[in-house]
Amino acid sequence: MGNICWIASYPKSGNTWLRMLLANYRADSETPADINSLGNYGAPARIVFDEWAGIRASALDDITVDNILPDVYRSVAREENGTVFFKAHDMFRFTSRGEPLFPPDVSTGAVYLVRNVSDVAISFAHHAGIGELEAVQRLCDSHYAVACSGAGLDAQLRQVLGSWSEHVSSWLDQSAIPLYLVRYEDLLRSPVEVFGGIAEFCGLPFDEERVRRAVASSRFDELQRQERTNGFSERLERSTTPFFRRGRTGDGAESLPAELVQRLLDKHRDILRRLKYLR
Repeated sequence: MGNICWIASYPKSGNTWLRMLLANYRADSETPADINSLGNYGAPARIVFDEWAGIRASALDDITVDNILPDVYRSVAREENGTVFFKAHDMFRFTSRGEPLFPPDVSTGAVYLVRNVSDVAISFAHHAGIGELEAVQRLCDSHYAVACSGAGLDAQLRQVLGSWSEHVSSWLDQSAIPLYLVRYEDLLRSPVEVFGGIAEFCGLPFDEERVRRAVASSRFDELQRQERTNGFSERLERSTTPFFRRGRTGDGAESLPAELVQRLLDKHRDILRRLKYLR
């Protein structure tokens, strides 16, 4: 039986970059991996659910889909040799049957990638094609979810995010799956050192030179070049900027109105302090 390693994060926290690092590391090639070939590192698409569950998700409500998903993950794991990576934007949560949505019995671990909430807000606004105020409101909304069944047929299944703080604490405070916490800012500042630790946690054969090649092949300017040339399948049609927009830190504090920065600070102060974004 294979094992699933979850690449978990709130949206726009560097999840795609980390999946590219993993793809380049496993490929171990001089040629950078294709940004549009991340299917083996993606979230559970509706088509995957339909294949493994034997019933179309569109015929079911979100609660029923949730109840079936853990067994879908188990089915995928049974067919895999070694570690399979899945993106996870859901909170760590439980189905209506009381079962973890992410089944511990087939989970080798989870890498949780976190990013300063103000940077998430400005990046999310551009990605979703919404205003800064709405982005901040979503980050503060305990009931926030994406791709809900009542909102039309989406390629992805429903993902329950909750507020940014609730999302972070749901993963940090669970004990069912071994967790490796990574701050986006640390990965950006010391990519070789930090990604090397991620690779070891994921059980991949460690080779420092291979880590350096993966980091070089996953440079932000390379990801931008590929998107300019071939587009990117995960970019939303309503996005106002390229998916790989800036990839830096401090953009939120510089770009968001002061009152919105303060609102995020007031709402998420405890988690920001816990993650050492506040002294």
